[in-house]
Amino acid sequence: MKLLLAIGLGALLPFLLAVVAFSVRFRRWIRGTGSLKQTASNAGVGLLFLASQALLRGTLIATYVGVAAFVPWKLPDHRPGTYALAFLLIDLIYYVQHRLEHQVPLLWAIHSVHHQSGDYNTSVSFRVGLFASLSTLLFHSALAVAGVSATTYAAVGTVHALLLFLLHARTTFTFGPGRFVNAPVFHRVHHAANAFAIDRNFGGVFLLWDRFFGTFAPFREGLVYGVDGEPNPHNPITANLAPWVHLLGVVARKKSLGGKLRALFVRDPSDSSDEHP
Repeated sequence: MKLLLAIGLGALLPFLLAVVAFSVRFRRWIRGTGSLKQTASNAGVGLLFLASQALLRGTLIATYVGVAAFVPWKLPDHRPGTYALAFLLIDLIYYVQHRLEHQVPLLWAIHSVHHQSGDYNTSVSFRVGLFASLSTLLFHSALAVAGVSATTYAAVGTVHALLLFLLHARTTFTFGPGRFVNAPVFHRVHHAANAFAIDRNFGGVFLLWDRFFGTFAPFREGLVYGVDGEPNPHNPITANLAPWVHLLGVVARKKSLGGKLRALFVRDPSDSSDEHP
């Protein structure tokens, strides 16, 4: 079966490359309204993230298994109810993590790479910070504490990540009236630098959390993308380093040790660079 799948994918790849090469409409659909330079930058940042995953994946899995080993209670494996509960929990954790990433400067230095793109298209899904997996492990360890096994976490986490990947498509499609399930049109607001969109629509698969905690904002026309007050480097390495250089500059300007620590963990409205989407 795996051999047949590999042969099928091998036969399909040249066809897809030919479509990209010869179809202007398809290339336009891939990049949305953005530039090829920005799209290439997003892909380059994604390649760096994949490289970090290749180096850290084993350590990350071992850490999750290690945390789970210390928890005496376990949710039963291979049960529909366990998968459903774990999926709901991972989406709630995603909301909490995502909201804190926009509030805590230290976490924002990791996450802001994802928001740097001045364009909004599917390639933004690839634009993930080099150290994003480390902060994700910190929050996802809560699932181990809740009794979710490593195998259940791997299955649910993979499905959740795939659904999040689709959030950056340039489409107005919604699942019904958009009351409970997230859609790209709502996540587009989250990436905008407009004043009304800042710190809005943190949700992953569900909109329940944004509506319950009062962080939901409907879509409006005229959205502008990128990070307000911070550069948008196209070089993938510079893109990952720039937020840290910026944060260290803010810390260096603080006079006291307490002020420097607060600069790492508490967003200061007086720092214009922290007014990010």
